[in-house]
Amino acid sequence: MHLTGTLVALLQFGLSEAAPRTTSILSTRDTFTPPAIASTSFSGSGCPQGTTDAPTAGLWEHFSFGLPSFKAKTGPLSAVADRSVNCQAHLNFGASPTGWQFALKNHWSNGYFEFDGAGVTLTQYLTVYFSQNAANTATTAQSIPSTDNAAVSGSLSLHTSIPEAALIWSPCSGSGILNVNFRMAFTGATRNVTAYYGASKNSSVSEQWGWVWRHC
Repeated sequence: MHLTGTLVALLQFGLSEAAPRTTSILSTRDTFTPPAIASTSFSGSGCPQGTTDAPTAGLWEHFSFGLPSFKAKTGPLSAVADRSVNCQAHLNFGASPTGWQFALKNHWSNGYFEFDGAGVTLTQYLTVYFSQNAANTATTAQSIPSTDNAAVSGSLSLHTSIPEAALIWSPCSGSGILNVNFRMAFTGATRNVTAYYGASKNSSVSEQWGWVWRHC
């Protein structure tokens, strides 16, 4: 069974600013000179230190990485802490030529899930912000409820596209630390229904990011 976020997810956006911001996304005629990456690091219960390594080569075309330790579960024998698992990526960017900004626009996640009954909801939360202005965030949530009393399992692919008005733009210099927090959480009848999200026999949980940029 394969579920796609656009078909089964209930998508909600929470914005840190009340007024929408207008953006001017680049056309294909524009040439963006990207900033260099000084460092990458990861933190969170779903990516203990040393378990995740994101290559920076090709960052602006297809930035992707695996999370082999990412695992959320619930049920009669599971601890409360296992119901909500996160991994936050921290990308430290050097300066780019003045006059350019970039933002995370698209996020794809892939994993494997199991539900053994109805009454549990799995929700993906994505939070994006720069350390220089942590109060300015974009947060999304996609929820997948278990509605079948029979056991259900399969791959789960979710795509998040952050609306233009909610994009978190880098400083105009391009430099800064971008933080992207990916979290999966089970809610509902968590004591009665066994459920799992994480790696399958053949692949681990993974993320892929897509960017936009503009003149500033």
